[in-house]
Amino acid sequence: MNSPLDPPPLTREGLERLRRRALRSRAWFKLERVERAVVDLTIRVVERVKSTTLAGMILRIVEKLRSWMKPSLKEVAVSIGRPLAERAVRIAEAWGNRKARGWLEDLGFSLYLGISWLNTPKALRG
Repeated sequence: MNSPLDPPPLTREGLERLRRRALRSRAWFKLERVERAVVDLTIRVVERVKSTTLAGMILRIVEKLRSWMKPSLKEVAVSIGRPLAERAVRIAEAWGNRKARGWLEDLGFSLYLGISWLNTPKALRG
């Protein structure tokens, strides 16, 4: 799952963040040694991956890692909050609010709605 919260995995920052998450969830050690070495060397040497061959290798490794890792709380909250934001926008537009469409671009709004929903007791959820 590629979240809008994640930086692109083909940058040093994105790979470092992915590596940290993979280490914490122990998914990093499921990779083969060569795959771990490719990611480590890419982090050390490259600021942004430009080679299509290297990019293909990195993306395959990233997909493996993401399939083994649980989604973060932010990713879960945004995935829950996005449909809630769409519903809120439809209601606000029906009431005549012309600026409501911009709420969909606000990641913080979706995150807020998702966290609020997750914190709502199960008996009260709709």
